[in-house]
Amino acid sequence: MGLSAEKVHRVSETGLKYLQSSAQKYRKGCGKNKPEIKFLKAYFCAMENKEFMKTGTEHILKSAFAYWSKTLLYQAVYSLIYFSLFFVGYFYLFQYFGLWDEFAKNSDLVRTDMAAFNQKMEEIARLPQTRNFGLAFFFLLAFLNPLNVGLYRIYRKADLGEAPEFNDLFAGYRGWDFFKFFGFYLFWIIIFTYANATVILGVVWIFVTLFSVPLLYFRNVNTFEGIRLTVTGLKRKFPAVVACVLVAVLFSMCGFIVFGVGILLTFPFWHAMIYALYQNIYKEVEEV
Repeated sequence: MGLSAEKVHRVSETGLKYLQSSAQKYRKGCGKNKPEIKFLKAYFCAMENKEFMKTGTEHILKSAFAYWSKTLLYQAVYSLIYFSLFFVGYFYLFQYFGLWDEFAKNSDLVRTDMAAFNQKMEEIARLPQTRNFGLAFFFLLAFLNPLNVGLYRIYRKADLGEAPEFNDLFAGYRGWDFFKFFGFYLFWIIIFTYANATVILGVVWIFVTLFSVPLLYFRNVNTFEGIRLTVTGLKRKFPAVVACVLVAVLFSMCGFIVFGVGILLTFPFWHAMIYALYQNIYKEVEEV
């Protein structure tokens, strides 16, 4: 016969220690035939899953906000550099490939004939220079995103109790690391562009590469090993990862929606969340 709920509630402190010890034996394969152990299997697994979602996810969220709040100045500088280079590069390429002139010739149609304007845009999209612009834009993004590595370096310094420096933001551009991360981001963007045609595959690609950059930086693995280790990590705490990713996306965007220029501060929060999840799953630095 199994233990009733009433008996479980009446168990003494000494008895509880025995039950916990028995549960540990069950996990090791001992005492499988004891009715108490059969009950405890379901009881402790349920409690562990409940506590994981309650405290595990909360702990990760608090860690992410701590990384973010302690390094706001560096993240503001990161955003200023990123967006400045992004817009300068985007408009330069737009003009370099002659697309600015093409749009300017048809801009009046926006006010007079929207259907004709849309048709002209479709014609421009089929031009050879538009395809060249798209390819150059991929290279621009691949060039900018090694800045993300600098944020992970700064968060790691916070874990180690070391003072960050502004040149840490350029950790992804030093020596061979630049080519490694430039190549990874170019590969990532190309795959994402095609995968995102079905939306769901784009989301899958984001998740299976979620920890690739910190893995490439801190463990010096290659791209495919990083994906394998990411998938292994996702299996450990997938519900928490999904919850934290949703929070990160919403918070990162709310700076633009609510505060406008606040995006300079909230945009990098995505990386703080990724690092908090990475540290929680892979535990490379002992928490203090």
